[in-house]
Amino acid sequence: MLVKEGFLQLPTALKSREVQFAIQLSLMTSIISTLICLLLAGPVAYFLSRSSLRHFLMPILYLPLALPHIVSGVALLLFFGFMGIGTWLDEWFNLSFIFTKEGIILAQVFVNLPFAIRLIVLGLANLNEKQLFVERTLGASRWQCFRYVTLPLLKPTLLSVIVLTWSRALGEFGAVMMVAGSTRLKTEILPTSIMLNISTGDLDLALAIALILMLISLLCSTIFEYLLKSKYVHH
Repeated sequence: MLVKEGFLQLPTALKSREVQFAIQLSLMTSIISTLICLLLAGPVAYFLSRSSLRHFLMPILYLPLALPHIVSGVALLLFFGFMGIGTWLDEWFNLSFIFTKEGIILAQVFVNLPFAIRLIVLGLANLNEKQLFVERTLGASRWQCFRYVTLPLLKPTLLSVIVLTWSRALGEFGAVMMVAGSTRLKTEILPTSIMLNISTGDLDLALAIALILMLISLLCSTIFEYLLKSKYVHH
């Protein structure tokens, strides 16, 4: 029913300025938050895989994975709001996360970063340590080992991190709703747009937006799956 009704309303939805805004903002914030997660998760995961403190640090870093996303959103709202460090950030850096686009990115990073770290840690754990040892005995530096051995072996893992983190960011609702709200044509992304239109009784438009979200996710997942199996990963 969702697909059938969504397709019927799809042309109308795509002409809507509100829907176009939600699509653009969803893609922009999810891509930025995914890049941030990737840049932060790599070094953190590498440190954890080599550190003797990993058994102490991992449960703390993975805590957001066990929390309902709406609870994560409440925590972010309190910490980055004016009851927390929000006033200081606004005065010194002119930066506000509450009810802003930056808040959307913050919420997406918070709930997805531990997930990205976990995937890369597992990828590092599955590396062939003997191969790395042989490279070092042949005179390769740590950077050369990372550049020519570790990184190529991690390509499938990194691609998985990108597609899964991006998909989760694109569909994130609870934490985003608490931190950034859902103001039309300001902080409205596809998941919150669905909620807005259902709450105002526009079920047809909500179904069309849900279908758009599904189609975007399906298209990008298919592309990444192809890349994962292509020669660029295996060679």
